[in-house]
Amino acid sequence: MKRRLVTGGYAAIILLGLGWAAWAVLSAAGLETIAGGWLGQDATVTSVPRIGQLPWFGLLAAVAFYAIWQCMPHERTGLHRRLRPWVLAAVLCNALWVAFLERDRIGTSLVFGLLLLALLIRIVVMIDKTPALQQVDRWITRASFGLFAGWLSVMVLAETVAFAALSGADASTLMFKGTCALSVLLLALFLSAVSFKNPMGIYLNAGALWVIGWIIVDRYTGHATSPGFATVLSIAAILMLLCLLSALRTRIRKLRPRGASQ
Repeated sequence: MKRRLVTGGYAAIILLGLGWAAWAVLSAAGLETIAGGWLGQDATVTSVPRIGQLPWFGLLAAVAFYAIWQCMPHERTGLHRRLRPWVLAAVLCNALWVAFLERDRIGTSLVFGLLLLALLIRIVVMIDKTPALQQVDRWITRASFGLFAGWLSVMVLAETVAFAALSGADASTLMFKGTCALSVLLLALFLSAVSFKNPMGIYLNAGALWVIGWIIVDRYTGHATSPGFATVLSIAAILMLLCLLSALRTRIRKLRPRGASQ
């Protein structure tokens, strides 16, 4: 009974934190009014269009579902018990990341964004070291936090670029755009390598690829187009996609029963 109350209270706190963050975003005026407009669409070469930002709401819903699911009797111990303080800290950082951003404190927001990314990576590492006991755990736990970490890695990079532009860097120079392109390319190379290293890398790759893909589309078709930058990112995205598909194929073969192919 006591354990049930603890897990139920934990889930309630997680849901409150996620709900508050979602409400803060929905009630805000928009990114175009924050940080001198440097977070708005087409403000910099790494600006993320709205469709690239949308997964945040789905990821919050996935974490909320996880918080409820881990209350089930057979999920109250083991990995989920060890994850609870880390997930709670991640939810808190997520709320503060959004709160300071909406209050035009992009520097402080970036600090909490980086801390949130570090916590999600920690959660991903913990999940990766624990075998999935059932198939549903693969979709509820692994997909939720893996996709979140991958998606956030590109979002934090875009926020870092916006902060640099706000701090005085000339976002229109070739050096600035080249540095941004190199940063995305290095991130893509890292995620491509991680895709083969462990199963969690597949989710990280997929989450980041969604954002990078829409940045590419926006750089080709947006108001402030940058074909050269989009071409470099296209190369990175193709590499990530090839590695993702190859890693998925390898993973499916490993999960397939031995007698299935006979």
